[in-house]
Order: sequence, then structure tokens, then C-alpha cells
Amino acid sequence: MKILVTYFSQNGNTEKVARSIYEGCQGEDVDLKPIKEVDPLDLKNFDLVFLGSGIYASRVNKALSDLVAAAQELPPKFIFFSTHASKEPYQDGFKVVKSKIGESSQIIDEFDCCGDNIGVPEAMRNAMLERLPEDKRKEAEKHQQWLKGRPNEEDLQNAKNFAQSILKKL
Repeated sequence: MKILVTYFSQNGNTEKVARSIYEGCQGEDVDLKPIKEVDPLDLKNFDLVFLGSGIYASRVNKALSDLVAAAQELPPKFIFFSTHASKEPYQDGFKVVKSKIGESSQIIDEFDCCGDNIGVPEAMRNAMLERLPEDKRKEAEKHQQWLKGRPNEEDLQNAKNFAQSILKKL
């Protein structure tokens, strides 16, 4: 099976997850590339594509839907993965990408991972926290502490295990 792991990563979190997924696919014919290095015309050469992005304003980066839209032929199977700073998974973050894929390919599964929002300066984070009511601020501070350093080793091992479990099913 020929596999592509490709991703958009603004701050490095999604790249870390992509590398772990890549490690989980060892033993297969697998390529790891940032999305900007993927030729849309080459997508048809893969049996399975792991497609990932951080979540920005509740959606994945536009580069993912652009890649899918520019492909003349899509691979038969996709798996999505994302990183975000929210407490809840963003299952609709791939909505636009899913609409571009349509019925032409099967979306097998999705992997969701929390990541420290390192792209937002601490002063800006603190200012946002200050505007919250006290109970919400304490909850948000607790969540920010929980996010620090994520994705962590456990998260990355989970990504690797996820990839391995997908391959066992196929």
C-alpha cells in the first residue's frame, strides 16, 4: 500500500503529529511531506492519504481544500488529523475538504489532538483571560496549563498507535 502523510502546520504541533503518524506507518511504502510540497496531480498515486492541519478559526487551513480541489483524481481513502487548543474536538473543521472530496473517496477516520496555542503571544492570552468572568477565567487558566507542552509524548504515541490500528484494519 502506498501512503502519503501530508499536513499544514503553522506552529509545529501538527507537524509533530504527522511525524508520529508517519512512524506508525513504517513497514509500508510511506511518504511524509508538508502540504506545500505535494503536487495535486500525484494524489492519485497513493492508496491512502493522511491529511492534517491545525484548526484555525474553527476550520483547517485552506491549503488542504486547495490541494484536493486541484487534484484531477483522488486516492481511494483519506484519514484526517488535526491539532487545536480547544477542549472539544473539531469534527467539522474538515467540512470544506469533505465537500471537495464528495463521493469520490472514502474518509476512513479522523484523529484529533490538543496542541499548545504557541502562536498566540502570552500577553494576548492574558488579556483575553482578564476579560472573562472570574469562574470562566479560572477554568480557562486551568485549560491553558493543561495544554502547555502539548502535543506531549503520550499524544504523539497515541497518533502513532492510531496509524498502526488503521493499517491493521485495511
